[in-house]
Amino acid sequence: MSRVQKFGKKKGPAPAQDESAAALEAEWGLEAGGEETVRLPPRRQTHPSNKQQMTRWFYRVLITLFIALLIGLLWWGRQFDY
Repeated sequence: MSRVQKFGKKKGPAPAQDESAAALEAEWGLEAGGEETVRLPPRRQTHPSNKQQMTRWFYRVLITLFIALLIGLLWWGRQFDY
């Protein structure tokens, strides 16, 4: 079944902007042209990323696990030293 058969055809152009949308624009501080009256700070500034911190922790854990594996293998190998 095609989309047209399932949902039907689109009937005419999209309706013009209604009054409720204009009220919402006024509430959120938008002008009629869609321009914001008050600029918000960028999201990156409001919610900073902790990517560098997580990368540092990842490498520290990775190195620690590698050293623990190396020590464990050396200890295990010394058990069978003849």
